[in-house]
Amino acid sequence: MTTITKLESKVKELSKLLEALKELNAAIDLQDIFQGILDQMVMIAEAKEATLWVLEKEKNQIVAKASSGTSTESLPTSTLSIGEGIVGKVVKTGEAELITDTENVINSSVAYLSPRSTSILTVPLLAKGQIIGAIQLNDKKDGGHFDTRDRELAVILAEQSALSLHNSQMYDELYKMFVSMIRMLAEALDARDPLTKGHSERVARYAWLIGKRMKLDAQDCFELYQAAILHDIGKIGIEDRILRKTTGLTENEYELMKTHTEIGARILSAIQPNRFFQKSIDTAMLHHERMDGSGYPKQLKGEEIPLFARIVGVADAFDAMTTVRTYSEGMSVREAAAELIRCKGSLFDADIVDIFIEILENCSYDLQSFPKTDAV
Repeated sequence: MTTITKLESKVKELSKLLEALKELNAAIDLQDIFQGILDQMVMIAEAKEATLWVLEKEKNQIVAKASSGTSTESLPTSTLSIGEGIVGKVVKTGEAELITDTENVINSSVAYLSPRSTSILTVPLLAKGQIIGAIQLNDKKDGGHFDTRDRELAVILAEQSALSLHNSQMYDELYKMFVSMIRMLAEALDARDPLTKGHSERVARYAWLIGKRMKLDAQDCFELYQAAILHDIGKIGIEDRILRKTTGLTENEYELMKTHTEIGARILSAIQPNRFFQKSIDTAMLHHERMDGSGYPKQLKGEEIPLFARIVGVADAFDAMTTVRTYSEGMSVREAAAELIRCKGSLFDADIVDIFIEILENCSYDLQSFPKTDAV
């Protein structure tokens, strides 16, 4: 079994697991779940402030992940050791703590959100018998103290919330594994043709530089980088005799090669929920579209083509032009830049070409500061 076949098989297995886990929990975004759990807890207990803490076993620490009534940045600390402070104690013992005499709490700097708190309720997050974190509530909105009834309600809600959180954490870990596997598959595809090895990585780096110069925010730059890494994933469905051909393609072979865009979009669409990959799906499908409508597969024009696809289209074309092949020596950087300029506005987005030319001319970005290829 080849490396690519093994990776394909693993991707299919992980995709099935992702789909199964998705059914267990409708909400997938961890931060949304953190905040949703906390908002419900605050409403039930009528608390002024609250923080949700998650146990990171591999680091042997507890980290503040969400807050209400204050920000996690305003906490005396956002990281605790197991057993440290009230939260650390609750995580260690698995028992809820109700404190109405805060003056006697010695380690108050790490025990609760505000030194002015007069009542603190901390409950463990228990899922399938395992501690996964804790929630700490500070002060009743009416100025009173939390009581045993509040504790009972908070413990019940925490138990239900912990299961949802546990499922989502499982999904998150599996999702990261899946993305890593997809990227390994992209690298293996590049390696099928020694002359184009590293193509996807180079295109991703060029695209990332363009995104930075366009002042896209950090999340968009990361998603652009990911989309570029995966833009040719559909070549998994193209035969080696075509991919590795040492002469120019025939018309029929070229038509078959063009199908890699739709194949790539189908592969990425299989990832559920695909909202996390929508820009990558669009980029895989549309990075060969051209501004004048002469591209494929949909003959889109101008801004009908999504921004990421337009960026990757420029980066992909530049790398293709400068790559040495058995039937082509490859252009110099200067020659490829001149070709991009010649075709800007007709084939390529003029603004994106101008930005990329500036990057090539000025080299103003630190080439060592690209995202890590295994980042998720």
